[in-house]
Amino acid sequence: MGYKEKISDLLTDDVIFLLQTIENGGYEARIVGGAVRNLLLGAPISDIDLTTTALPNAITEIFERKGIKVIPTGIDHGTITVVYNEKGYEITTLREDIQTFGRKAKVSFSKSFETDSNRRDFTINALYMDKNGEIYDYHGGISDIAAKKVRFIGDCRTRITEDYLRILRYFRFVAYYGDFKCDKTYLSVIYDLKENVSKLSSERILNELLKILELENAYKIVPNMLPILDELFSAKCNPLEFCIDTKLSAIEKLCLLLKFSECDLDELIKRYKFSKQIKRLLSLKGDFHTSINAAKRHLKQIHKSDRGFFVAWFVVRGIIAEKISKAEATKIQNELIAFINSEYVDFNFRASDLAEYNLSESDLQQIMMRTKAVWLSSDKDFSVKDCKKIAENFIESRK
Repeated sequence: MGYKEKISDLLTDDVIFLLQTIENGGYEARIVGGAVRNLLLGAPISDIDLTTTALPNAITEIFERKGIKVIPTGIDHGTITVVYNEKGYEITTLREDIQTFGRKAKVSFSKSFETDSNRRDFTINALYMDKNGEIYDYHGGISDIAAKKVRFIGDCRTRITEDYLRILRYFRFVAYYGDFKCDKTYLSVIYDLKENVSKLSSERILNELLKILELENAYKIVPNMLPILDELFSAKCNPLEFCIDTKLSAIEKLCLLLKFSECDLDELIKRYKFSKQIKRLLSLKGDFHTSINAAKRHLKQIHKSDRGFFVAWFVVRGIIAEKISKAEATKIQNELIAFINSEYVDFNFRASDLAEYNLSESDLQQIMMRTKAVWLSSDKDFSVKDCKKIAENFIESRK
């Protein structure tokens, strides 16, 4: 793999300084995990994590001696964060997980990088690199990257039962790095253990799902995930495959999945710690089918930032429930998007537009309310000028 020309993206001056500082203290240190994987893939590198033979107190002493800030972010598991040049780097002591309890674990510190690698989830996440750019691969992760294969380290069932979040992580990594191709043996184990996913915290579940749904082609992984989504949300279908607008946000895609769930949405909102945006999107209602005029009336009444999602939901529901063709759906969506971007979607008529009539405050308020009611209920596209005519008719009728 031609990663050498981009190795400076990972082995920055700051990272080399950190590695060298630990080694100067008499210990070994390497970069580990996703940063090495992404370098080999040519993908963007964000967080750079280090691992070392030094114990947390030794790492702390080494860097504090140089006046570098150290934060004990996960001291029980051997992790501290070093803040250098205003950037945080997690540094974790090599370890072996003796017992695991989901996110928590009873650990034993180690001096072996290979032993440390055995506790990790996938082969492509168990790659190490030293300050000279040499890669250490104990489980064939480099070959798996080349083959676009996401493979558990050791026994699949054992790895999953250590932390059931790995079920969702498996789908995420297959979507990102495995060309959406799941291993049938793994799927069999995953489906057998699926009920355990719902025992995870809502925060961990949603965080992992949203990472999956960030992908433009996330709909490709959903069919394999349906048994899990059914366990979590009573999701029985994949509405994302009918979505014409692939630029929906991860949150909007999640809400689209949930809108077609057979689970009561109010129950879902109670069970999961949804953000205000998710609650708002899930609360959108509509007792119409494919009536464009009815959709326009709804668009006038909802939050501006929710309108794009509403259109996607409206169109997908039309395809699924009414069996309209994709060509018809595209035409409907284009018309509704044009409406969203027009002057007609918002009530832009203002009381100041009636200043010439010298109305009392109460009369003016009543005229404005009646005008807006007509605007909201009408199938016509009313401009500010049209709204003024409606208001003038009300004024005239009062004489």
